[in-house]
Amino acid sequence: MHNQPKHPVMSLKNFAGKMIDYAGIFPPANLDLAQAFHNFLFYRQGEHKWMLNKFIIPAKKLDDLSELVKEIKIDTPVPLSIIGSGGDTISRFSESLSSDAKKISGFMSQNCKLFSADVFEVLLPKEITDQEEADDMLDMMISVSGELNQVYGKEVPVFYEALMDEKYEATILKVVENIASLNNKCGYKLRTGGGDAAAFPTSEQIAFAIMTCAEFNVPMKCTAGLHHPIRHFNDGVNSYMHGFFNVFAAGILAYTSNLDEMEILEILNDEDPDEFMFEDNAMEWNEIEATNEEIHEARVNLITSFGSCSFEEPVDDLKVMELI
Repeated sequence: MHNQPKHPVMSLKNFAGKMIDYAGIFPPANLDLAQAFHNFLFYRQGEHKWMLNKFIIPAKKLDDLSELVKEIKIDTPVPLSIIGSGGDTISRFSESLSSDAKKISGFMSQNCKLFSADVFEVLLPKEITDQEEADDMLDMMISVSGELNQVYGKEVPVFYEALMDEKYEATILKVVENIASLNNKCGYKLRTGGGDAAAFPTSEQIAFAIMTCAEFNVPMKCTAGLHHPIRHFNDGVNSYMHGFFNVFAAGILAYTSNLDEMEILEILNDEDPDEFMFEDNAMEWNEIEATNEEIHEARVNLITSFGSCSFEEPVDDLKVMELI
């Protein structure tokens, strides 16, 4: 596992290919837009560009990005994941969506040769996730897709996030069921960390989200907290930080081997890096294997990517592990 000084084995390239959506303007990095965007352009020219996916930007900063690129040469279009402004009530959410749509429309009309806007991410209003009936949520999702499809001129996946509380199982189930009802490429967005202990979901919450998305064939992406490969306790946030090896291996093996919730939980809680094995033709955890073809299929259909304010930390950790 640890003897690849130059080139990662194919199973790791399938496992971690286009895994990281770069979110340098978000905490804790908090870079200004110019620095974050320059970083992204630098990373996608580098040796480890195969791990890099999209540049994450809030819709409200698209005007700033439009000004910035007037002074930058871009040879190939930059893929964007645009973060919606959202709102805690249905009416505020709708107002924000209309405003975001106008910004996206204006931005893409000016910069369609420089960018591809491929994904929209948004936090659902608490007012709607608190409702026991699911019809209003489904209607909202249909409306969101309809408005965005008009703006983009194509069907664009929307990844919906919902706030977690003690009723997380009901919330996740309701959101994922509604996404599944849309019969499109929309997905579920799971927040996996943040600036303090309260922002980190429990392993049980992540396990339930993975299991539910796998059951309903709904893709999911993660955001925040997954800077390092292996689960570990972090003194700075006074919490266990989830590892991207743990979360993605749990997702891939849940998809390919139909794992139950307890088996998923065991992978998420594993703090031993040597349990995550990568060979030429397959990856393995605790004698559960996924072939290269299965890894690729699971990454496309279930566990897609994670947003991170750092690209260098995950890369540096894999170097230390002698995997790249």
